[in-house]
Amino acid sequence: MKFQNPLIGLMLLSGLSACGPTPVRFEPVVDVNWQAQQNLQKQLHSWTISGRISVQTEFEGGQADYSWQQHNLTDYNIRLQAPMGAGTTLISGRKSGVSLKTSSGEELFDTDVDRLMHSINGWPLPVSGLQYWVRGLPAPSSHYEISEWIESGLPGVMLQDGWRIEFKKYKTIGNHHLPGKLFINRLNGDEEVDVRLIIRKWTLDGELNAGINKAQVQ
Repeated sequence: MKFQNPLIGLMLLSGLSACGPTPVRFEPVVDVNWQAQQNLQKQLHSWTISGRISVQTEFEGGQADYSWQQHNLTDYNIRLQAPMGAGTTLISGRKSGVSLKTSSGEELFDTDVDRLMHSINGWPLPVSGLQYWVRGLPAPSSHYEISEWIESGLPGVMLQDGWRIEFKKYKTIGNHHLPGKLFINRLNGDEEVDVRLIIRKWTLDGELNAGINKAQVQ
């Protein structure tokens, strides 16, 4: 039995989903010490984001609503919901590995989430890097380069692991400055992949989150 593509196969009705909630308004971020921000963002171990993700490859594309709940450094749950209730994919990451389930009951497991996504889709999706990029941070396991900065002193474009990550519409929650939108493009390799991640809501949990508990911005 062929396993359903968890992103493109899930998003077949994306053409019907152009209408959605009104975009959030973001307050401008000014004069940020990025080194201090990196240290602060690294303390965010428990958080939730939700919004919409779109993926475009050379031959196919689509979009879905998502919710990502990060419990700690290793444990997370990601829910992908196709437009018009067409289907759901659940991705559960734990220290031992990651499992992926569809609403049809199909399930796969791997110790490496990026390898799992590539084996299913046939093209890469950097889930392991996204855990850091959504916080405006480079992943700690590899070299990175900030190729563009914005006026506030925060990264505008970062290059890492063969990806170009563009950060847009930073929002402020307490003392944290977090991106509200990411454009991610594959820089090398045979697979052409364009990912756009819109973050409509941030929820931060824990005592270290700039003195706020379950602060929500939407």
